[in-house]
Amino acid sequence: MTAPRPATWLPDPLDDALLRYWDGFRWTFHTVVRQVEVVRPVVQAAPPPVTPTLRPDVAQALERVRGALVGSMKEVNLLGGYLGPEERVLALTGAQGEGIGVLACTDQRLLFLFVGLLRRQFLHVHWNQAKGVTYDRNTRIFAVYTVKPTKRAVPALAVRVGNLSDAQAVAHAAQFASAAPRLDIV
Repeated sequence: MTAPRPATWLPDPLDDALLRYWDGFRWTFHTVVRQVEVVRPVVQAAPPPVTPTLRPDVAQALERVRGALVGSMKEVNLLGGYLGPEERVLALTGAQGEGIGVLACTDQRLLFLFVGLLRRQFLHVHWNQAKGVTYDRNTRIFAVYTVKPTKRAVPALAVRVGNLSDAQAVAHAAQFASAAPRLDIV
């Protein structure tokens, strides 16, 4: 015969939330609510977000932006991956194509970049192909044509730029970059 277990409060064999008194020979009807020590999981702090380093030319162009780049900083951060090693960004602004993105003027071309969850849009026109650049104040459409701009001509690149001074800065940078046509404001 085994020695009886000493009298004590033990976890209730039928209910984990209770302690039941063992009198040394049998379970009694005396119970108390079990005080459970709450073990809180150790939560590790999330690592700080990694901010991509912008190319110096992109950073300088970003500082000169007069209008808002709301919603297009993701594209600004990705812009370096779409540029050639010798290509320099002269001006940029926020613009809207299939989504809100960035319109950038480089020393070689004008490009628009939008990266969404389901869709991506990348348009570009090299300056040696451009025949005309227009900005319509009513619709706020900045358009680049590879043919002479007429009412029937279809632009190779057309995006909405909300800020006229930013559109002018991009067009001025384009004129400076090469023999790009002047900006016609209609």
